[in-house]
Amino acid sequence: MQTLNTRQEYINRLNQVIDYIHANLGQQLSLSGLASVAGFSPYHFHRIFKSLVGETLGEYIQRARLERSANLLLSRPEDAIIDTAVACGFSSAAVFSRAFRAHFGASPRQFRSRKNSNLSKLDRKPGKDLSGDTGYNVGQRSAPDSQKSQIPMEIEVRKLPDMHVAYIRHIQGYRKGVPDSRIGQAFERVCRWASARDLTGPDTLVLGIYYDNPDITPVDRRRYDACVTIPQGIVAAQGVIGIQDIPGGKYAMCRIEISVSEVHRIGEMVDYMYGVWLPGSGYQADDKPPLEIYRETTGKPAGAWICMDYCIPVKPL
Repeated sequence: MQTLNTRQEYINRLNQVIDYIHANLGQQLSLSGLASVAGFSPYHFHRIFKSLVGETLGEYIQRARLERSANLLLSRPEDAIIDTAVACGFSSAAVFSRAFRAHFGASPRQFRSRKNSNLSKLDRKPGKDLSGDTGYNVGQRSAPDSQKSQIPMEIEVRKLPDMHVAYIRHIQGYRKGVPDSRIGQAFERVCRWASARDLTGPDTLVLGIYYDNPDITPVDRRRYDACVTIPQGIVAAQGVIGIQDIPGGKYAMCRIEISVSEVHRIGEMVDYMYGVWLPGSGYQADDKPPLEIYRETTGKPAGAWICMDYCIPVKPL
């Protein structure tokens, strides 16, 4: 039990470092500074990070910067490429361009020109195979069905409040619109934790946070938080359970109620929200991750349907 608790403490500390990295990609990120965030000795931190995350610290930071820059190239076409490079921590346009081409197989300018084409065809550098036990959850994945069907969609912009949540982080990937059994297990675990401590009630929400663009980040590197809302007074948890605040604001929300046999359609519906609805809405995506808020199904067989609100953060164009 002591070994398990120690491993969970390591994972919690690395979650803090990962959050810090993504919040400060435009800044200088030193080994000693990140080790301090984690509370580890700089001498050992690099090896600890590689062992649990599966990439060296430098590889992780470089990939995060490049993926962030790719998202900015698409979402802010009016920005100069050098401004995007600097915002993501690159010292010059030349350094940025070389690194970007090596990772994605295209220059930043070429990548931006593909905004309305199939980004999945880019020759981006894949993630490593992380089939072993890295301390995080490794998902069981299957190929999506390509068959199309018509599913009604209604999208509205609503304001969500700030939310205080307990969560378990899954950083070893998922496929767009395909259920992942390990993420499901993370939801079950965090909900049991909250329920056992009488932290749930009629207003409790179960929600997920997607941090990475599946058209850019390799499938085995996408981060997901399985969350449940809890009272504001809870500031600490234990083991793999973390506590965080989700900022409120305006979100474009689509209620999706779908049978489990067609759950892979969710990815297509989300693509529609981003690629068709958003450009004609008068809004642009805000610089926050999207959410999926799970709801009770109405009049459907238990376990046979999924109901959720998919929420894209937005701000005026």
